[in-house]
Amino acid sequence: MIKILMLVAVSLSLFAMEPLVNAEWLKAHLNDKDLVIVDLSSKKLYVKGHIPGAVQSGIGKWRKVNGKFALVRSMEEIETLMRRLGIGKESRVVVYSHHSNSKDMLKPSYVIWAMELYGFKNTAMLDGGLKAWRKAGGKLSKAIPAVEPGDFEASFHPKMAVDLKGVEARIGKVRMLDARPAVFYFGARKQPALKRAGHVSGASSYFWKYSFNDDGTMKPAATIEAMLVDGMGLDPEKEIVTYCTGGLETSMNYFVLHRLLGFTKAKLYDASMKEWANRDDTPMTKYRWE
Repeated sequence: MIKILMLVAVSLSLFAMEPLVNAEWLKAHLNDKDLVIVDLSSKKLYVKGHIPGAVQSGIGKWRKVNGKFALVRSMEEIETLMRRLGIGKESRVVVYSHHSNSKDMLKPSYVIWAMELYGFKNTAMLDGGLKAWRKAGGKLSKAIPAVEPGDFEASFHPKMAVDLKGVEARIGKVRMLDARPAVFYFGARKQPALKRAGHVSGASSYFWKYSFNDDGTMKPAATIEAMLVDGMGLDPEKEIVTYCTGGLETSMNYFVLHRLLGFTKAKLYDASMKEWANRDDTPMTKYRWE
């Protein structure tokens, strides 16, 4: 009987994680040997206090600047990074940020996308980040954990991403979702980092914060589905392209579509408007809702 129970426990640990876990779940699993917790905020915030056992990894380790925009790092770089964080083939990974600002909130969804792009799917985001952990009575630590290198082996999954040419080829054929505030989508204001105002022609607007409650936790999946599927008419069976200013905001929309709602054909345009709107030859529309 003991052997059977042990086998069941091991098999359950290999199942894919729920995309979103709360503080109570993490408390209950904090000491699981196969669990790797990754703190994605700055080292300065990390040393002030983090979830016990968490390892730190700033967003710059996952992305690199390429001219006017940033892109996910290479498969080799991400594999090396994940191994250094102690991530193995059979690990489960929970990522979180300190929710110190809006950009900080977006780091977990980008890293989850990057991990999946290179073949690691057993990931989850901590709902509400460190603020929710503290609110639930979770303790903080200043100790830097010793990390045993993992044996993760990366593999590239290009269907999860799309580049400029891929976006151009899909205009008028595939639904696209702009994750920026509506004022930028509409073109009433131009972002300083962009040459042109407006949105990719044919795209629809869905500000990523619509998926969140005021306390930084995510709204129920049924509510988000009502907005995106029932309200906006997005089809989970069809391809959809997500984009934003420079990759972070759209990663949250991608997470919501792909992980929460099961849009298996979703694609993320990493360079986003920092590439698209800084050119003169890409189709853009403003002063129109599409």
